[in-house]
Amino acid sequence: MKNPQAGLAQLVLSLGFTMLAAGAEAQSASHLGLGAGVNFYRPTNTDAHHSEGVGFVYRWHSFHSGWGPTFGFDWHRTGFTQHLGPIDAPLGTMQFRTVLVGIGHTQHLGRMNASASLSGGYAFNRLALDGRASPTFELAGVSLVGARVRNSAAAKPEVSVWVDIAKRLGVGVSAAYFVARPDVIITTSTGSYTRRLRADALELHAGVTIGVWKDR
Repeated sequence: MKNPQAGLAQLVLSLGFTMLAAGAEAQSASHLGLGAGVNFYRPTNTDAHHSEGVGFVYRWHSFHSGWGPTFGFDWHRTGFTQHLGPIDAPLGTMQFRTVLVGIGHTQHLGRMNASASLSGGYAFNRLALDGRASPTFELAGVSLVGARVRNSAAAKPEVSVWVDIAKRLGVGVSAAYFVARPDVIITTSTGSYTRRLRADALELHAGVTIGVWKDR
């Protein structure tokens, strides 16, 4: 029997590449911008940890206002804890590798352009156990055998503002709300149980990109 999660992942990837190709063909004047920026993640779950860092930034820049397809990635890490009665055990760090497709609208105002989009996709997740997890579980009278996470669906509404300060140089900021609810399977000496993990997070990004390719 075919794995439904694998089928969903294949569908998202196929739709993403199709929409990206269609969007590139439909835009008569556009360029791809690559650069770097700073990222801030603020989870809404009190069991999750805030994080920030420097990361890769990309921008598919059209020179016209209007609606169009969107295709993107969301790669980040978030640490989680596990409640064991009065004890909070550091469970580990979740790595999200998410592929997203959707639709968005861009409005140009001189050198500035504002965009809003709504996308959904598939998150490839991995859990790296914290080295302190097993000793803390032991303090609660439970022997931790292991833990793993399943892949999951994801959604992401986002708004952004970019300013073109030179012909191919842009600076921008964006705010997004990442939604994912993966299942974590925790195995102890007494058996296994599944926990639905609320991995929603407010994301703030600021970056600089340089146009590396242009289609006229």
